[in-house]
Amino acid sequence: MIDAQGKLLVAAPKLPDWRFQKSVIYVWKHGVAGANGIIVNKKCQHPDFRHVCMEGNVKIKDNIDAPVYYGGPVLTNVVGVLHTKEVLLASSNHSQNQDIAFTLDRKMLEMVANGEGPNNKMITLGMAQWERGQLEAEFEAAAPRPKSMSWLMLDYDPTIVFGPQPEDLWDTCVSRAIRNKTQELTSKIFKD
Repeated sequence: MIDAQGKLLVAAPKLPDWRFQKSVIYVWKHGVAGANGIIVNKKCQHPDFRHVCMEGNVKIKDNIDAPVYYGGPVLTNVVGVLHTKEVLLASSNHSQNQDIAFTLDRKMLEMVANGEGPNNKMITLGMAQWERGQLEAEFEAAAPRPKSMSWLMLDYDPTIVFGPQPEDLWDTCVSRAIRNKTQELTSKIFKD
């Protein structure tokens, strides 16, 4: 089994599922029961953070503004926070070998709205979710899916998730994933 937990999935250029086209996804959970992740490169124009707080009756300081991202097509009415681990709640989803956590808890949203909480954070609406064995089948490009439609994978990189997001972030990630795979293959052939 390919373990994608704590990794970045990059949509292949010919990925047919419109919901994930040109997506970069951080996988915060992957196990025998399935996988969960957050799309990290699709900033929402609306709603903005102030609107999210207003809808949830969360008090927000005047000078606080955090970007809101489309996290994925599942539970799109649920607000989450993908964040670094210097602040964790009992409800935060994380593991020891991951640098970041995902929290679906109003308390974390309240901290962010008050100017507190983790140093690096991303407010999300919805998430990506795969049933048991579904992500593995997508990695293996099981029929009828051709290999060109499989996910590309990168190690977690904080500059991708929390850095400035250029318009061509997906293109950059595709290029990096292809370069990494090419180096891996040539290393096997030429036995560095």
